[in-house]
Amino acid sequence: MRTYRRWILGAAMFLLPVLVVTNARADERDSTIRWDITHISNFAPVTANAGGMASAFAQDTSKITVTGSGTFTVGDSEEVTGGGTWQTVEEGASTPSAQGSYRVTGLVRFEVAPGAQTRTTIDNIGDGTLADNRGGLAILRIAYSDGSKGILVVSCDLPGNPPPGPAGSPHSIFEGITASKGFVDYWNRAAPAAGVDGNRTLFHVVHAEQ
Repeated sequence: MRTYRRWILGAAMFLLPVLVVTNARADERDSTIRWDITHISNFAPVTANAGGMASAFAQDTSKITVTGSGTFTVGDSEEVTGGGTWQTVEEGASTPSAQGSYRVTGLVRFEVAPGAQTRTTIDNIGDGTLADNRGGLAILRIAYSDGSKGILVVSCDLPGNPPPGPAGSPHSIFEGITASKGFVDYWNRAAPAAGVDGNRTLFHVVHAEQ
């Protein structure tokens, strides 16, 4: 009997973390997430607003620039809103070759990443507490106004805080966007530059009262 009880206790201790992770993932699947390409109106302190723009380059250095925001429900590929504008610039050119709007038609995948927002950030998008900020990777299906289709990848690397932290997202995560449009893959994101607005993103957990 004593051996049996020890086996039950050991099994319970082993399964408890699994159950906790499973429940956490179930909660996450029900979450509504807002994504934004952000506009940084001030860098001292960093002040995040909706309404920014981000770019990415194709193999030949032609470029796509997009604005946008929207929401999706994790675990429901069709529960999406939002979109934005786009414009493309061909290799060696300085003026747009085409432009228009796009809308999000579906969620392919979303993964939350570890990491914390810098505690001095002023967030004018979410609830203002920074507790709703998330890093991660979203892959969205989009439809362009000219009839073409593609994918928008939104990646957010939260910067974190100096020791004792909490720390930011892993360095393997990039900040910015990539996109495809028709047969062209704008796979090389434009990296954000220190003190320069642009090429930044942010995810927020949307609470029911918002």
